[in-house]
Amino acid sequence: MLDDLKQHVDDIANQLNQLPEPVISTSNAVDIKPVQSDERIDPPDYAAMSERLRVRPDEDIPPPPVCLSVLSSGHSSTFGTIGNFSVIIGKAKSRKTFTTTIALAAASKRDVILNRFAGSFDNDKQTVLYFDTEQGRYHVLKVVKRICRLAGQENPDHLLVYSLRSLPTAQRLGFIQWHIYNTPNLGLVVIDGIRDTVEDINDNAEATERVGDLLRWTEQRGIHILTVIHMNKGNDQIRGTIGTELQNKAETVVSVTVDPANKDISIVKAEYCRDKEFEPFAFSIDDQGLPYIVEDWDQDQRPSKRKPHGVIEKPRKPSITDQFSKTQHRLMVRRMFDSVQPEKYASTWQRLKRATSYFGESVSDNAAKELLNYYQDEGLVIKSLKGLYSMSQLATEPVEGDTMESSSHFTDNVSESLFSEVV
Repeated sequence: MLDDLKQHVDDIANQLNQLPEPVISTSNAVDIKPVQSDERIDPPDYAAMSERLRVRPDEDIPPPPVCLSVLSSGHSSTFGTIGNFSVIIGKAKSRKTFTTTIALAAASKRDVILNRFAGSFDNDKQTVLYFDTEQGRYHVLKVVKRICRLAGQENPDHLLVYSLRSLPTAQRLGFIQWHIYNTPNLGLVVIDGIRDTVEDINDNAEATERVGDLLRWTEQRGIHILTVIHMNKGNDQIRGTIGTELQNKAETVVSVTVDPANKDISIVKAEYCRDKEFEPFAFSIDDQGLPYIVEDWDQDQRPSKRKPHGVIEKPRKPSITDQFSKTQHRLMVRRMFDSVQPEKYASTWQRLKRATSYFGESVSDNAAKELLNYYQDEGLVIKSLKGLYSMSQLATEPVEGDTMESSSHFTDNVSESLFSEVV
């Protein structure tokens, strides 16, 4: 019986040896080179790079071509140039996307839109890429139709729009980069929601890397990139470390705010420009859902917000955030997260409520929640995609000009037992 089994195995082996060699598709094959233990990766050739990167005083370098500009009072101010990027900032519902559509329509038409925005891209840079990371396809389509109506173009084939909300962060970033390097005649790229290309809005490394991407893409491809990002809810600061990095490196930073005297009007203002700043202007939305310039708007003649003579205005109730110094706020965040894993919302604000007692304060549930929202806006506390709260690196940094000794509520004799109750 064993002899029969051995003969059967030998027969199978002979049949296998007679089979043809498998054919590997070269289109998907990956050539993997084994790494030798003594193999070294050559460092960059900085000597060769020096000649390419050096700027000589006798060079004749023309200024970068202007591709987007703003017209006001008979003058033209540069909004964007080839090889640079710009930023539009604003709080939720301030009509940032409407502002973006005006610029997109000007770029698509390569002409003046609403007598305010002008696009001047060359023929070999007429293609426009628009990536929306926040809205679904239905609402992105409404934006596309708005752009086309403003530009007077029914279906421009050089306007390529993509809704990326459904993609994970890494794929979203890869998708954008692939199209930047593989789209011919590219001139303008708009990333409406640049925050969604990073996992952590307050991560220094991610922020530096993403802004580095923008600088590299704009220079290597000879394009302009317009990014859009939110302001904090509690103040007028740009959101997160990524926002700070964008602001520091951008050619132009423009804010969009709702006019406090008329909620139907949005104000567009140049916060920072390398060129001469354009005058603020205002726009509203007509019955057809299209923006129009409010011609009679004057920032110096808006209705006063002061109370009529003889009317005593009720003093503003102090916010819980005003009761602590900047250093105390950071100390509170450090204490509440010391040796603690990231937690859900309820657990986090409850811990924060107990932590305030370290400074001799007893706050309500709503006040603790207000503090937590404030810490998120200030970038001291991070909320992950899973809804878990943790301390940011910013909370560990000292506050210039503010010390623990100068904090009015801080005491050195707080017992360790009290501290252990807090954390």
